[in-house]
This record gives sequence, C-alpha cells and structure tokens, in this order.
Amino acid sequence: MNYDPTYISSIIALVAVVVGPVVSLCIAKKQIKASVVSSSRLQWINRLRDELAVLVKDIRHVPPAYAANTITKAEAVSMHGQITSRAELIKLLINPKEEEHQKLVPLLSSASNKVIDSINKDKGNAAELEVLADKIVAQSQIILKREWERVKSGY
Repeated sequence: MNYDPTYISSIIALVAVVVGPVVSLCIAKKQIKASVVSSSRLQWINRLRDELAVLVKDIRHVPPAYAANTITKAEAVSMHGQITSRAELIKLLINPKEEEHQKLVPLLSSASNKVIDSINKDKGNAAELEVLADKIVAQSQIILKREWERVKSGY
C-alpha cells in the first residue's frame, strides 16, 4: 500500500490537536491538586504548631504561677480546662495512624493530668512539667519536620 504523505501529515496533525490539550489538561489537574494539598497541609502545620506552642506555654506557666500564688485555685483550674481543651484539639489535628503522632498523645494526656495534680495537691511539680513540656516540644518537632518535608516534596 502506498499512502499519500499529505494524508499521513493530516492524521498526525489531527492526533496532535486532540492529544496535546488532553495531556496538558491532565498535567494541569495534577498541578492544581498538588498545589491545593500543599497549601492545605501548610495551613494545618501552622495551626498545629500554634496550638502546640500555646499548650506548652500554659503547661509551663500554670503550676508555677499557682504555687507562687500569682493566680488563684479557681484561675488555675480554669486554665487547666483550657490546657485539656487544647490537648484534645491537638489530638484531633494529628493523624492517629502515624507512629510519630501516636507518641505525642500520651505526652499530652500526661501533661494535663500532672497540671491538675499539681493544682489539687497544692504543690508545684514544675520540674516534672518542664521535662514533660520538653518531651512534647521534641516530639512535636519530629512531627512538624516530617510534615514540612512532605510539603516541600509536593504531597
């Protein structure tokens, strides 16, 4: 069989006209999805970091302030409620299926319990809470670093 070169050129041009935009559309959809996911993940990382920072500040502040009589027992109990609320919010923000995230949960619960114990027993255990706060910060840094790496890699 002998094909006319203009016929072959026309078929190639037709395929290029159809396939080119389809490929471009697929690539654009993937780029948009990656951008939305990265943007959402970045917002989540920022929120998690902010919530953790406030929680750690409160853990470090409440028992010593109560022990030093700069806040009343009622204020300390109210602040403990805020600590517990923030710890629960953080638990909802993290991924329960990831090992590094799972390691943070008992630290949060322990901190909340130690703060209320400190208030109820009218004694400060600031040194214990400092160690626990440091552990929360260290574990949080591991989580935040890994999540930041995911954002940088585009997923």
